Amino acid sequence: MMKISKNVLVAVSLTFLYGVFFYFSTSFLWNKGWLISLNDITSQNIWIKFLSDTIINLLFVILIFALLFLKNRSLSEMGFTKNSRLASILLLGVYLIMFLSHGDFTVRGYYLAFFYLVIVAFSEEFIFRGFLFTQINQEYGFGTGIIISGLLFGAMHGLLPTIVTNGSLADLFTNISSNLLGQGIIGGGLFALVYKKSGTLFVPILIHAILDYSSVLFG
Repeated sequence: MMKISKNVLVAVSLTFLYGVFFYFSTSFLWNKGWLISLNDITSQNIWIKFLSDTIINLLFVILIFALLFLKNRSLSEMGFTKNSRLASILLLGVYLIMFLSHGDFTVRGYYLAFFYLVIVAFSEEFIFRGFLFTQINQEYGFGTGIIISGLLFGAMHGLLPTIVTNGSLADLFTNISSNLLGQGIIGGGLFALVYKKSGTLFVPILIHAILDYSSVLFG
């Protein structure tokens, strides 16, 4: 019987708890009518939006960083390296061009660019690829890393659709299961492959941000 690595167990547990925390905290804000959509951002509510996004999406990122610091782990192990700098610069340039092409220089426009780059792409790539995938890959190999991190990544994307449609528990399981393969193992696997090949987390972060932000440009 294969012994489960302590580092992998901690990584899987923290990632699972991140999903649970995201679900219940977002549900609470939604049910109270306090969840501000991206379309409704104004100069009056942007700080509330920023605070809620930070708590929901970045709190576990901060906790993981603190854990790594206490264990004297190098951030380079989690993908924060200087590898593929040219690719990172070019991708950042693409993202900037997309922002300028959008032409929305209001508070909402600036926040959209920040949201997809930092709140979404950075947090998800760090948790699911830099942290979770890295731990599993080191202990059990690339394929196992893709499958386990991909399953949790896909499950995560079934939570918000359930919340905003006031879905039942059955809807939750349906939304989660429908995301496990395509957005989870395949999509997450492609991000993991890019991460592995580039040697840096910055490349998948920027690709992730570009793909998500493109929905703003192209509807």
